[in-house]
Amino acid sequence: MAKTSTGGRLKAAIFLLVSMFAAALASLVIFTVIRNFQTQLAEAQAPKEYKTIIVAKRTLWPGETLKEEDLDIKEFPPDFIPAEALTVKEEAINRVPRERILSQEFIRKERLALREAGRGLNAIVPRGMRAVSLDISGGSAVSGFLNPGNYVDILVTIGEKGGPLQTVTMLQAVTVLAVNDRLGAKQVTKEKAKGGSKASGRRSKPSVTVAVTPDQAEKITYAHTQGEVTLTLRNDIDVTSVETHGAMNTNLIGTDGPEGTRITVKEYQERLAKQQDGTLIIIKGSKKTEDSVTLP
Repeated sequence: MAKTSTGGRLKAAIFLLVSMFAAALASLVIFTVIRNFQTQLAEAQAPKEYKTIIVAKRTLWPGETLKEEDLDIKEFPPDFIPAEALTVKEEAINRVPRERILSQEFIRKERLALREAGRGLNAIVPRGMRAVSLDISGGSAVSGFLNPGNYVDILVTIGEKGGPLQTVTMLQAVTVLAVNDRLGAKQVTKEKAKGGSKASGRRSKPSVTVAVTPDQAEKITYAHTQGEVTLTLRNDIDVTSVETHGAMNTNLIGTDGPEGTRITVKEYQERLAKQQDGTLIIIKGSKKTEDSVTLP
């Protein structure tokens, strides 16, 4: 009987020790979790490390020389700052933007022309390219809607003396560097500031300056002296070249016949002459009907 009682007390002691060990282990786990949570909470509440960065105080336009009052200093977390962003105003002062920089946008090195490139228009001409200015009439210059930084296609209407004229797309997606003396959309020309061309008594043609290769510059100059140059405005995100076939006076007038064959100006004039003999020709799409009429 005493032997059985001793075995029961041993089992109870072992159970008590195991329970105490489990409780200690659970307490350690809970303490570790709480300690880690407190550490994370303290890190979250601690002030974050910020880095000083240079941003544009206003919208900056290509070709204008940056001054200290054009720039502002902001603080951002390092993870949100591009690697090429400038951190000191002196790195941007007296330099020229190569493209438009929006207000509060980071000033990045690749957005600015090299300091040794100079100032004004020459600083924003891409390396290996040339700036060519064209005097173009208002309608051919997209009715005054052109701004520096736009993309245009250059069309030329040209033909041999006494021969038919032809209009072709000579260049596509050409960058506009300046319009008159505007290098940026907010700059006002001197002529406009003085009241326009009314003071001079005549209206001068607008001048559009584009960036092209040396070979393209030769073609544009020749086309401008031999024919009429027209600009067509493109969307700023649509710079894909498309196939065109040109236009002549022989392929502008409607269609005739079941297969939609084109007619020439001469054929059209002959059809008009036929109407004088009392025959009225009515053409609707590919269908043609003739009615006799009495001419007065």
